[in-house]
Amino acid sequence: MRTAVADGGRRVSVHLADQGQQALIVALSHQPAHEAANGTVLPELTRLGAVSCGTDTAEDGRRVWAVLDL
Repeated sequence: MRTAVADGGRRVSVHLADQGQQALIVALSHQPAHEAANGTVLPELTRLGAVSCGTDTAEDGRRVWAVLDL
């Protein structure tokens, strides 16, 4: 969430999904054209228990996502 909020938009969306004893959590900043997240975000998500994580940007803003075992 910190990464999405730091983009400075007026809103942030959080999306949740589950499948096969795993949860997907996505934070979307709704601020287009931001560069990739800084290098500390993904290692921090891994330390928190993410089995997979990533970040990307698109017209609808930056997405930061993590998959966690339930």
